[in-house]
Amino acid sequence: MSEQIHQLLENVLPNLKGIIDAESVIGEPIQTPDGTVVIPICRTNFGLVAGGTEFRGSGSSVLPFGGGIGAGVSVTPVAFLIIGPSGVQTVSLDSPKDIYSRILDLSPQLLDKLKSLLDRQP
Repeated sequence: MSEQIHQLLENVLPNLKGIIDAESVIGEPIQTPDGTVVIPICRTNFGLVAGGTEFRGSGSSVLPFGGGIGAGVSVTPVAFLIIGPSGVQTVSLDSPKDIYSRILDLSPQLLDKLKSLLDRQP
């Protein structure tokens, strides 16, 4: 029986590999007319289940096999990376649950401001 399930998986997995790839997580860059580049970032969830059984035959040494495979994929946008003339910015679509998450979201902007302040001093 395990050989039949193995064969089912060998037939299905190459097809599923095409569904989940790097472009599912980091999307295609979008160029705007002003030169800004927007890159979507997504969260992917993937589930796969396989199973089978052998039925009792009537006098045959080979038992009939019944099996199946099910899979599910979910792609959810979570943020956008914006690269423009004013610098790099992350726009999160999830609302931060705590102050630490918010600080991490704003850290690129804070570093840019700190750098510009330090550059102004003689």
